[in-house]
Amino acid sequence: MKDKSKLYLTVILLAVLVTTSLAEEQAYEDGQKAKREIQRAKTQRQKRIEEAKMWALGCSAVLAERNHKRHDLLGYYLLPGKREIEKSKQLLDEWWGINSRADLFDSLLRLRIGGHREKFNRWGEYIENLSEQEYQELLEKNKGDEEKLQEIKIAKKYYKELGEKSILGWDYSRYICLCRWGYLVGYITEEEAWKMIMEVAGILQKTFDSWEDLGQNYIIGRQFWSYKYTKEGGYLYEDAYQRLLDMPSSPWNKYPWDMDLTDTATVGEPDETDVVEQNSNN
Repeated sequence: MKDKSKLYLTVILLAVLVTTSLAEEQAYEDGQKAKREIQRAKTQRQKRIEEAKMWALGCSAVLAERNHKRHDLLGYYLLPGKREIEKSKQLLDEWWGINSRADLFDSLLRLRIGGHREKFNRWGEYIENLSEQEYQELLEKNKGDEEKLQEIKIAKKYYKELGEKSILGWDYSRYICLCRWGYLVGYITEEEAWKMIMEVAGILQKTFDSWEDLGQNYIIGRQFWSYKYTKEGGYLYEDAYQRLLDMPSSPWNKYPWDMDLTDTATVGEPDETDVVEQNSNN
């Protein structure tokens, strides 16, 4: 009788051990599966974020293409040397009066809240209320000032057509370019640059209908900005714009205009999948 009891007890213990072992194996497999799912989700999200970043850089593509710079790098160069950095600092100084982090943020703020669209809108509103005779008198009054005449004519031609878009594409494309240069020369960090770029990229996507629409707005804004530089090299920007439309390798052809930018709202912040993964390890 005692032998039978021992046998039963042994069988029960073995069954418990087997059940426990199977449960532990299943728990381990479930844990590994959860980790794989987390990693897959993280990889997919990171891919979406990287593509969205490239989309955002595409918003500054006309100037980058005109200058034969890369469209897929925040700072234009894979490994920028001292010469490239100094040249970019010189560019910021000569064209923008930017020589420091504070200067950069001042310029970015001006573009964000007003830019050239502020003057464009003032001219447009004024001209819209003029009769044709009054408009001709305005041209006659300013016939000795080619820059002002250019502003008047461009505002006359495009103000009503552009409506609320104004020349936002021109201002915000330059904003993105400034962020890229600012990062290149060390005035802002990579995280700061991406955060600011993605914010305005989202606004551009909501404002315009297509890459072509954005590119045309940039060209119009540049024409409004300067008669001199439009006359001297405007065709180079129009050529760059056309190449961006035609080249298969162009960001405008690689990334659809209506790309989902939702994941970029937290660029520069902790990845939520990292938090989930940490919790799963605890």
